[in-house]
Amino acid sequence: LPLGHPDFSTMMKVEELDLPMIAVYFDHPNVTESFKAGRPLPPGHVSVTDMLEEYLPPGHPLNLDGMLQNPSKYQLPLGHPDFADMIVLKTLKEISIPVYFHHPNVTTSFKAGRPLPPGHVSVTDMLDDFLPPNHPLNLNEMLQNPTEYVLPLGHPDFAEMMTIETLNLPSI
Repeated sequence: LPLGHPDFSTMMKVEELDLPMIAVYFDHPNVTESFKAGRPLPPGHVSVTDMLEEYLPPGHPLNLDGMLQNPSKYQLPLGHPDFADMIVLKTLKEISIPVYFHHPNVTTSFKAGRPLPPGHVSVTDMLDDFLPPNHPLNLNEMLQNPTEYVLPLGHPDFAEMMTIETLNLPSI
C-alpha cells in the first residue's frame, strides 16, 4: 500500500450483535465444542431454529436444527459468535432450602455412601421443579441408596442449595 493509504479498519463498521441469552441446565454440553467435534444435536432436542430465528442476521441459513444435527457437513464462518456467548447455565443456586445448623453436609454424606435417614422429608418433592429434563426423577431413591449412584462431573454441590437456619432460642 502506498504511504499514507487509509487504514482499512477505518472504512469498516462493526455492528454490535444483539445476541439472545438462552438458559440451559448445568449439564448441557458446550455447543461450540460439540459442533466443531461433529457431535450432532441429540434426538428430541428443542428446536434451536425456533429459539434463534428472530436473531439471525440477513442471509444466515435458517435451518439451524438441520445444521446442528449434521455438524460435520457445515463449518462456522470466521468471526461467527461463539455459541457459549448466548448460553447462560441454570444453576441450583437460586434454590434455598432451609436446614438447621446440625444438618449434615449432603454432598459429603452422599459421597461417603451414607443414606438419607428414614422419615426425611421428600427431596424429590422439594426439587422436582428445578431438575433438568434428563435428570433421574426419584431423588429420594438416589439419596437413600447413594452407593448405587455416582454424581456426574459438574453436578452442583448440594450444600449450595441449603441455607442454614438459626435457632431462635429465648434469652436467659
